[in-house]
Amino acid sequence: MTSLTPELAARAAGLSFADLSVAARDWACRAFADTVACGIAGADEDVVHLAGAVLPAAAGPSALLGRQGRLHPLDAAQINGIAAHALDFDDCNLEMDGHPSVSIVPALLALGDQLDCDGTDLLTAYVAGVETEIRVARLSNPAHADRGWHPTVTFGVIGAAVAAGRLLRLTPERMATAIGIAASCAAGLRANSGTMTKPLHAGQANRNGLQAALLAEKGFTAGPAVLEHKFGFMAAFNGDVTTDIAPALEGWGKDFALLSPGIAIKQYPCCAFIHCAIDAACELRGTVAVDDIAEVEVALHARRLRNIDRPKPRDGLDAKFSTQYLTARALIAGTVGFADFEEPLLSDGATSALAARVRLVAHEEEDLSLGHVTLRLADGRSLTASASVAMGRGPSNPMTEAQFRAKFDDCAGRVLSPDMSERLYTSLIALPDQPSLRSLTSLMQPVSTTQHRAASRAANER
Repeated sequence: MTSLTPELAARAAGLSFADLSVAARDWACRAFADTVACGIAGADEDVVHLAGAVLPAAAGPSALLGRQGRLHPLDAAQINGIAAHALDFDDCNLEMDGHPSVSIVPALLALGDQLDCDGTDLLTAYVAGVETEIRVARLSNPAHADRGWHPTVTFGVIGAAVAAGRLLRLTPERMATAIGIAASCAAGLRANSGTMTKPLHAGQANRNGLQAALLAEKGFTAGPAVLEHKFGFMAAFNGDVTTDIAPALEGWGKDFALLSPGIAIKQYPCCAFIHCAIDAACELRGTVAVDDIAEVEVALHARRLRNIDRPKPRDGLDAKFSTQYLTARALIAGTVGFADFEEPLLSDGATSALAARVRLVAHEEEDLSLGHVTLRLADGRSLTASASVAMGRGPSNPMTEAQFRAKFDDCAGRVLSPDMSERLYTSLIALPDQPSLRSLTSLMQPVSTTQHRAASRAANER
């Protein structure tokens, strides 16, 4: 039987930029840019500051996202990973049932800063990591996620190790070792959704994945077939070891998982499982007065409801997983944004009253992403809208360029000036053309007062 770990390692180590189709390059640039923007937007969240007060922070070459300072690559990978997942606004994937880019991009930025790599190598490494983690998920889900594991970290740490390994140009044998080390660092529970520990998962995926690649480069050892071993990753996390590994290997470098079913970019900073309910509620908004709504019925797939039935969210993080609260906000405001997870909206009386009238029911239709919202009115009428969003806007149903740019500016603009946001966006969308990552990461940090004064003096002298 073909052995999964070394076969995946060989494919990842051998992936070249020339293997990437134009569509794969374009979508990878978009997902990479989106993750950077989410990391900048999340840089000032409480979870980042609290983690930063405890986690190691040795000086080094790797830039912090959205803040001044550079740290050791492992430290930067971890803190930037937390920041990029702090708002739950980063991208998703249906097969992974989690967030593919947030587990990889911070580690690549940290290592890439140290190496001062170019954009071509960075993007190739990113695709290698994403393809690996999603293909491992193909063999593992739904059993893996249904057992309570958080795929963003359990698959993500393997993706981060492979991405970093590709940037380090590890041999296939060393890449297999990196996978083996990373698999022993996989841990994270979905029970911590709606708490600060969920973004901590993304931080540990990046740190441990990068660490695995660096250890493998130095000659560290690990089991050569850790994914498929009888005491290995799939046996422990899925409860079974599949003998059909073709879904993980076939089409490598041709049929990109990041394109089909694709990486989906979020429109709303909350759990992707609720986005279809938000879309349907937004469609109904304005058709009736909120006070005339006697009951709101939200029908979602039974597998989706397990983690998003939270009628009285404790705080902003918990509200990101509350179908009741988010449906109410969509019916009232016609969208969901950053302000919905902060005061005064979290305690808004009208929202709380409407959320109390939201009832969740399960459906068993084939489309896991399908959601129905039905308004039952005081006069006996009913109004219904439906939506199906596969965890965000993917390649088959993308945001418009204007929508994507608006999200980027909304995120980056929380920290960066409009001029810096413009320069960063232009550079990230053309990532393969960038000759120096250090120059690029300098655009991801706010300009200090000293730098601003020096730039102003230089402009005046011209």
